[in-house]
Amino acid sequence: MEISKILQPPSQAVTTATSANLGKEDFLHLLTVQLRYQDPMNPMENTDFIAQMAQFSSLEQLQNMNQSLEKGLGSEGQLQDAFRNSLATSLVGRTVEIPTIEVEWEGEGRTGIAYRIDDGARTAQLRILDARGQLVRQFELDPSRGQGVIEWDGKSRVDTEVPAGAYRVLVLAKDAAGGAVKADALRPVTVDAVRFDRDGATIWADGQALSLDDLSGVLND
Repeated sequence: MEISKILQPPSQAVTTATSANLGKEDFLHLLTVQLRYQDPMNPMENTDFIAQMAQFSSLEQLQNMNQSLEKGLGSEGQLQDAFRNSLATSLVGRTVEIPTIEVEWEGEGRTGIAYRIDDGARTAQLRILDARGQLVRQFELDPSRGQGVIEWDGKSRVDTEVPAGAYRVLVLAKDAAGGAVKADALRPVTVDAVRFDRDGATIWADGQALSLDDLSGVLND
């Protein structure tokens, strides 16, 4: 007799789950009711009983496995959060690099502009623009290096000295097919504080809130 064919007496009705997902307790309860109300003139075959017990055992093992996996994933996530929070705390007072679109020219000496290029780039340039968006200077970069520093002496592309002030900086990289590859100019900032909330650690540097994913690297102070 199959479980789906159980006839439930009105006086002892069995509560039917509206959900399609039955637990092991539901399965065992249904099996017990089936044995209680089986036809005495046509009792359940031993093979049917053994098959249903095997189904119950498989269901129990699958549910236990699922619970173990859920606990393991939860523990792994907590461990990763704790590691990230500890790493963020260790950065207080350290100098880190973050992406930027601005470079400051002080009017003398040289200004170092760090950059980072993702894998897959075939060509790359670092461009310095003025406030109107006009090209001031362009440097060809070696994309195979991935990262480096350009020293800008404050000269324009026509070899004239530019006024002191803030300039826009862009790093443009392309792959073999001409598609854009992620690339950034970088600037150093000092981590002033790390604050924690329910979303994790927030790094405060140069008056702005950052996450660990925003950092390109940690510099040797």
